[in-house]
Amino acid sequence: MTSLHVTDVYKAFGTHAVLTGIDLTVPEGSLAAILGPSGSGKTTLLRVLAGFERADQGTIALGDQVVDDGCRFVPSERRGIGYVPQEGALFPHLTVLRNVAFGVPRRERPARKLDELLEMVGLSGLGGRYPHQLSGGQQQRVALARALAIRPGIVLLDEPFSSLDAGLRSSVRADVQRVLREQGTTALLVTHDQDEALSMAEQVAVIRHGRVGQSGSPQNLYAHPGDPGIARFLGDANLVPCTVEGTVATTPFGLLPVRTGGTASASRHSIALVRPEQLAVSADPQGPGLTARVVRNQFHGHDTVITVEPEEPIGIPLVVVRSDGELDAPVGALVTIVARGEVVTWPAEESARSVLEAVEG
Repeated sequence: MTSLHVTDVYKAFGTHAVLTGIDLTVPEGSLAAILGPSGSGKTTLLRVLAGFERADQGTIALGDQVVDDGCRFVPSERRGIGYVPQEGALFPHLTVLRNVAFGVPRRERPARKLDELLEMVGLSGLGGRYPHQLSGGQQQRVALARALAIRPGIVLLDEPFSSLDAGLRSSVRADVQRVLREQGTTALLVTHDQDEALSMAEQVAVIRHGRVGQSGSPQNLYAHPGDPGIARFLGDANLVPCTVEGTVATTPFGLLPVRTGGTASASRHSIALVRPEQLAVSADPQGPGLTARVVRNQFHGHDTVITVEPEEPIGIPLVVVRSDGELDAPVGALVTIVARGEVVTWPAEESARSVLEAVEG
């Protein structure tokens, strides 16, 4: 295993700039995620790291070895990188065992070691099957085993679960996470799925416009997003106008303490981030809080998400509320929404600009 260091990396195709100054560090033995919308440069970054493309500018280092800095360039086959593509890209005419062994020198292919690797990824006894005889989840496990078979310093995963159905996706990514941790392998996952990035990675970097907008632990990014655009991208967000005095924000839901210790700042005319799970519903429409009418009630089993329309204008047309279990709030009912916990705030002008940037890409 090895660490990854990316410094001021640029990449353009013709006149179209895709990466515009990427800075990223992935510590040895950790699992990091690159999170961003389609077209933000995620896959291009992965291809540059793998050596499939050359950077136009900047430095890429694996541990102490510089593999691309504009002068020197180490080809992909000599970087010691394992690569897991979206669809697995297995050879249809090769068995599972031969797919896993592909790329491993013959002298390093003892059957016992390959069998142990298949057992580790949950494919024990399936070495003689062909890809078409496997499920989608099993094929992705084969792709992971193939990437690990060369004993790479780092594994790159390019949205490897995107083609799987929701139930299978959850179990396969849990297995992949377990295997990577057991192996102590440094890994970088590229995804546009917020839940995937936040639940799997120890470090998340949000990429926008070809550069990292913010990086940190999943907990820190969710609690202290750098701007409203990142807040929205990391999950449902109610962005409401407020005024801030000292450490207290006056919001449509009442007075709430302003969260400290993050990257966000505050001013008198501001925008506050109130997550749906910070809100609670009262059936008493005369109680303290925001009076609103239920326009949507979605039960998901583990929680319920309701959407309400405020009776009086508050700066946003709808408010989203998330509650554990079933919520007795039928469509059309008049309810009161109350908030709890701290909020992150930003100056109103900065907030409008960051939201526009998020919408544009």
